[in-house]
Amino acid sequence: MGALAWTARRARGADRRWRLLIELAMVPSSVALVWHVYWAFAHGSALTTRMFGAAQAFLVIVVLALAGVLSFPTDPLDAADRRIGAGRAGRRWYAITTLDCLVVVGSVVLLVWSVLLEPLIRARHVDTAGLLSGVMSATSFLILVAGILLLATFRRPRSGLALALLGAGLSAMLGYTTIYLIAIVEKGRSTSPAVEVLAVAGWLSILLACLVPMPSSAAPSRRRDRRTLWVQAALPYLALGVVGGLSVGELIADGAVGPVETYGLLALLLVVLVRQMLMLGENTRLLVSVQASRQELHHQAFHDPLTGLGNRALFADRLDHALASRAGRPFALVFCDLDDFKRVNDTLGHGAGDELLQITAARLRGAVRSGDTVARLGGDEFALLLEDGHDDPETACRRLATTIRAPCQLAGRSRPIGASLGLVLADPARHPVADSLLRDADLAMYAAKRQGKGGLVVYRPDLSTPESAPQIRAHLDQALRGDDPASVLGVHYLPVVDLRSSRTVALDAAPCWTRPRTGQFSSEPLYRLADEAGLTLPLLDVVLRQTCRDLAARGARRIGVPAFVTIPMNRDLEETPIAGVADLLVDHDLPPQAIILTLTGTCGLAAAAPFLRRLAARGVRFALDGVGGEASSFAAWHALPIEIIKLDRSLTRAGDASAHGRTVLVRDAILAAAARLDLTVIATNLDDSAQARELAAAGCHLGTGPLYGSPHPMNEVPTGAHPAHPAEPADARTRDPRQPVGTGRGGGGPT
Repeated sequence: MGALAWTARRARGADRRWRLLIELAMVPSSVALVWHVYWAFAHGSALTTRMFGAAQAFLVIVVLALAGVLSFPTDPLDAADRRIGAGRAGRRWYAITTLDCLVVVGSVVLLVWSVLLEPLIRARHVDTAGLLSGVMSATSFLILVAGILLLATFRRPRSGLALALLGAGLSAMLGYTTIYLIAIVEKGRSTSPAVEVLAVAGWLSILLACLVPMPSSAAPSRRRDRRTLWVQAALPYLALGVVGGLSVGELIADGAVGPVETYGLLALLLVVLVRQMLMLGENTRLLVSVQASRQELHHQAFHDPLTGLGNRALFADRLDHALASRAGRPFALVFCDLDDFKRVNDTLGHGAGDELLQITAARLRGAVRSGDTVARLGGDEFALLLEDGHDDPETACRRLATTIRAPCQLAGRSRPIGASLGLVLADPARHPVADSLLRDADLAMYAAKRQGKGGLVVYRPDLSTPESAPQIRAHLDQALRGDDPASVLGVHYLPVVDLRSSRTVALDAAPCWTRPRTGQFSSEPLYRLADEAGLTLPLLDVVLRQTCRDLAARGARRIGVPAFVTIPMNRDLEETPIAGVADLLVDHDLPPQAIILTLTGTCGLAAAAPFLRRLAARGVRFALDGVGGEASSFAAWHALPIEIIKLDRSLTRAGDASAHGRTVLVRDAILAAAARLDLTVIATNLDDSAQARELAAAGCHLGTGPLYGSPHPMNEVPTGAHPAHPAEPADARTRDPRQPVGTGRGGGGPT
């Protein structure tokens, strides 16, 4: 008991519970043992004719001992049944196991009584009190041993060794009480000393079980086979069937059944009835749980977890059904794609993006009829199946577009929502299958995007051309892989000019793509197309490699004109071509400062900062784009190794008559902060000389934009004074044109 108390104090949970319960159950047994020793010394006999009341308490506390045995830490055989061990279901399992022990042990006791004990009692006079005491003691230990066997068979003990030692100790005690019972029946005066050794061995085995450490979990689960389930279900009925068969045989042979067998059999039948009721309750609970799980799985299989709308699988099923019954029920299909959703994720974070998707889903669901289907196909793409008697689907879609575009609250601010919609009416001749209908709706939606976003386009046959959006994306993929000989994919450059000296001091890489019948895609449309097609990283890799080749061919080490390359910050940069930019420069015999990486968006600022600092330590320089616009983050000025900032185009027009006021104040504040931090500032989208002069006077160092011409191959970009506007006399804030770009905190440019 001391070992049980000591180990229970150090244990937790079920491990502590079984030790405490066994300890409490052993107290009456210890009292009985002490009283037994006292009786032997006082009467000279090891066998008692009566038992002291305190010693008999063990017969009552057997329930506590069985609770301790069943509380031994175990796990279900099947990993799918782990929930059975907790709550109401766990208590029901313990109750069923207890009843199984009573049925099995009761059947064994009745069998032993009918076959062995009753004939012996009839043949000789036996002390009833001693006999009853011995029978109840043996029965109690037999119940505990049965509980151990059931645990070992139908559960996974966390410590097989501890359970085996506990079972061995209880079995030894069972053997001891059984020998004691036989001695009473045989009217013996004493037992062999070897029998006492059996009792001591039982106590020692229980002690060792207490000292075995208990792991936190059982061995890997195994799936219960069908035979184990049948044995678990039929075990009490088999035992009861044997006793019932014996009683029937006794009734046939003698014409009557003894009172012990009669009352015992009735008691066992009552226990089995209670067990059956519990099993029915358990089976009902499991059936309800299975049905609920099936409904949940069915809902998950056909619905989007974020918005609650149907998913692609449900929409495909509804579309197939609509096509099969379209003769009597005309319908229309609408594709809806949010405009600039990527910018929301980049500027406000993915939480705001998810909120925007939920708002859009709620608006779509509320704007259609009950018989229509709304689904989220993935990302920011939704689809609607209008089949509930819409007389004019185009008018309904225009109302839908107006509903979607209503401003909403995101990140504490009111923001407009843009969405491009493509509508296609089901045509039996053109749309024999769902794929053709989906393709036409997709074409109409991308046509709406090309027309300026935020609109609705109804499908027409001329949209199905080799130049439609899906085909263009496929051609771009081939061009990036070098598999399209008709494509010309290259990099042109915009001059970045010193606003005081008019000299070109850097180049801004602008990818371009030309293909017959498709025409030329300039930088911004190409980046947008690559983003829609998921080809941003391959395009970035092509731009970096081509820029390095052009710089090496021009001799950038000698001329000292670096090139800016735009880098999106909406992904893990260590998984992008940026990770190898320093090695790429070395491979082309270029200094680290030959390329300046322009970071756009700052949603991944915290995660990217350590990686960017490692690149900066190798000499790579960084610029921050869009400063002062919606995507700017002033936290990046000190969190990232930034040397250069690019003003957002909304600030570079501050010199116009319509742009004075708060915009000028914001611009001047940014320029003042940049001067204090020794950052180089570039004005973007410059288109007239007055604008450039006004920005130069305000303290802006460099500028780029249409004022200095369109993008050209690198060997066609002039490096001397640019004729777009004349140089002005230098003043205190004039930047020395011979000074390399970005000689602030991060170090100098190429020499």
